[in-house]
Amino acid sequence: MLALHLRAADLADTSLTVSPLFETVLSLRAWTSPARHRLHEPWRRRVLPAWKHCDTEMLTALVSPDGRIPDFIAPRPPSTSPTFADEIAVVGATPATEMRRDIAAAFSTDVPAVLVGPSRTVRTRVVHALSRYWTACLEPDWARIRAVLDGDVDYRAQQLSHFGARKMFEQLDSRVRWDDGVLWVDRLENQVWVDVEGRGLPLIPSVFVHGAVTQTSPTRAPSLVYPARGRGAVWNSAPETPSRALTNLLGPQRATILTALDVPTTTGTLATALGVSPSAASQHLRVLREGALVRRIRQGRSVLYVRTTLGEELVRAQQ
Repeated sequence: MLALHLRAADLADTSLTVSPLFETVLSLRAWTSPARHRLHEPWRRRVLPAWKHCDTEMLTALVSPDGRIPDFIAPRPPSTSPTFADEIAVVGATPATEMRRDIAAAFSTDVPAVLVGPSRTVRTRVVHALSRYWTACLEPDWARIRAVLDGDVDYRAQQLSHFGARKMFEQLDSRVRWDDGVLWVDRLENQVWVDVEGRGLPLIPSVFVHGAVTQTSPTRAPSLVYPARGRGAVWNSAPETPSRALTNLLGPQRATILTALDVPTTTGTLATALGVSPSAASQHLRVLREGALVRRIRQGRSVLYVRTTLGEELVRAQQ
């Protein structure tokens, strides 16, 4: 059990952060333990040719047999909306002693040979391997992944605004609970106490984790990674069939649209999936917005639609 002690200043500085590097690093488990990550099998099959041209020896070595990853390759994000370049620069600047300590902590048995050697050489190879992997296997799908993560951030922000920090924390994951200034994360056999000490706590949604995880390095400010809402639909190409009750209530097209918005989606993507014109999809979305069932969020130049809390409750009630 991990106990994160949050003072008032830490709560004020708690942020919802999307991290390209965390997704890159956490996705490595889908290659080392594919049976435990069947959700991502469509993605793995599609990017397999690109994966084979990456430094797979180094990339697979970064994940221990029990799934642990050295903390230094997934450092606390330097901002609330970092680029991959921002984050990998932090990895490249990791002090040698910190890197060695994190590698030793991740492996209960022998450290892989590629992680043994001059610190500068190892660190440079790690940075190059992760950068190439990001470019070849993650960046082409980043818009799809980012849409899910942004939708989760938007949903958590609504929860925080409507219900307060306690409910937002406790609905991040079944492993997480909030009790009198302490955020408990049920992921360790022994109890570990971490005082956040005014450093704030980034909350990082991920499509590649099964449950909440965090770093326990004694010298690093912690961050909390949790499963993103809607992650199960990240690789879906067709909308889910809505329930009969929801179809009777809203009509087939609007029920299908509302059901499909497990993942934040553009008007054009919805129109293609439904086989209707963009103007028809836009009209249905307008009606759903007027009924407070969906809302718009902006991602760069794109406008995405996502279910509101009311829309979420309606879909769940009809399942």
